[in-house]
Amino acid sequence: ADFSKPATMCSTSNTNKPGSISSRTPHGPVFYDPENRFGILFQCHGSIWPKVLKYCIANTLFVVLLKFLRDSYGVDLECSALGHTFAGMVVSFLLVARLNSGLTRYNECRSNISIMFREARELVQKALVFSRKTKNSDQSAKEWRSEVAYRSLLLLRTTVATIDYPTKHIPAYNVPELSGVELTAVQPNKEFLRHAHIPYGIVTESIRVPIRMAQLLRETLCSQGERLAHPLSANEELNLLASIDHFQSGFYGMRKFMTTPIPFPLVQMAHTLVMVYVFTLPLVFLGDSSSNMWEDCITVFLLTFGFVGLDATSVELDDPFGDDANDFDVGAYAQYAVDDIIIMINDADGVEWADSLRYKMHADVSEPVDEDESAGLLNPPKHSFLWRMGSYQSGAAAV
Repeated sequence: ADFSKPATMCSTSNTNKPGSISSRTPHGPVFYDPENRFGILFQCHGSIWPKVLKYCIANTLFVVLLKFLRDSYGVDLECSALGHTFAGMVVSFLLVARLNSGLTRYNECRSNISIMFREARELVQKALVFSRKTKNSDQSAKEWRSEVAYRSLLLLRTTVATIDYPTKHIPAYNVPELSGVELTAVQPNKEFLRHAHIPYGIVTESIRVPIRMAQLLRETLCSQGERLAHPLSANEELNLLASIDHFQSGFYGMRKFMTTPIPFPLVQMAHTLVMVYVFTLPLVFLGDSSSNMWEDCITVFLLTFGFVGLDATSVELDDPFGDDANDFDVGAYAQYAVDDIIIMINDADGVEWADSLRYKMHADVSEPVDEDESAGLLNPPKHSFLWRMGSYQSGAAAV
C-alpha cells in the first residue's frame, strides 16, 4: 500500500467486490423486546419453530395412529410409564449439559470478538493521540498513522475472513482489501512449504494470515522511532504493542473454538436419547385412560417441542457463526470498526487521509451519497442491532 499520497478521488466503485465488507445491517443475532410477551410468542424471525415443527406434527400423528390401531384392531403397544420417567431424567440431564456447554461456547466467542473489535479501535486511537501529543504533524507522521490504521483494519479483516471461511469460502489471504506489501506478505509460500515438508491447506494457510498481519503491524509500530520527527516514549510504544497482544489473545481464543468442537459422544448420546424418548411418548400415553385423544395430542405436541427444541437450540449455540438469524454477523460488525477508525483518521489528519483509508478498504470515495441507502440506515430492519438501539428502546412492538 502506498501511503506517500492520500487518495482523493476514485472513479471505480469497489463496494460490491466479492468478499469485501459492505453491509452495515447485521443479520444477527436477533434482538427482541422482553416485555412484549405476545410478540415473542408469535415472532417467526430467529424462532426454533421451523426446525422442530415437523417433529411435533409427526409425533402427534403417531399418537393418532396408535389410538386408531388399538381401538380398531386391538393392537396395543403401550409401554411402562415408570421406565419412561427414569429415561426422562437422563434425557433432561443430558439436555441441560448440552445447553450449558453450548451457551458457554457462545459467550466465549462473543467475548473474543469483543476483545478484537475493541483493541483494533483502541490501537488506532492511542497511536493517533500519542503521535499528535508530541506535535508530529508532518507528511511522514501522517503516513505512519495511516499505515497503523490500515494494517489494524487488515488484521481485523483477515481475522473475520478466517472466522467466516466455512460459510463465505474466501481465504484470508484473498480478501479484496489486501494490497501492496500486505498482499505479498500474507500469500502462502508454497515453495518453502514444500522445502520444509509443511503440509499446505487453504484453511491452515488462512488461519496463519492474522499472525502475519500482526507481525507487520508490530513492525509498523516499532518503526516510529525512525519515521516520526518526535518519537514516542518507550512506555507509549509498549502500550501500543500491548493492544496487539490483547487482540491476538482474542484471535487465539477463536482458533481454539474453531479447532475444538463439543465432544462427539455427548452430542450423539443427546441426539439419540432425545429422539428415542420423544417418539416413545405416544406409547406411554396409550395407558392414560383419564384423558381423551385430543388432550394426548396436545401434550405430546408440546413435549416434543420442548425436548427437540432444546436439542436444536444447543446445536445453534455450538456454532454461532454463519448466515442463520441467530448467528453473529462478524462481517457487518467489523464494518462498524472500519467506520469508527476512518472517523478517527478524519478527525486527526483530515478528509483526504480518511478518503485514502476508505479507498483502501474498498469504498468509492467519489460516489455520491445514496439517499435510499441512507434511509435504510436510519430505518433499519426489525430485530437488528440498529433497530434495538432505536425503535426498541423507544417502546416499539417486536412482532
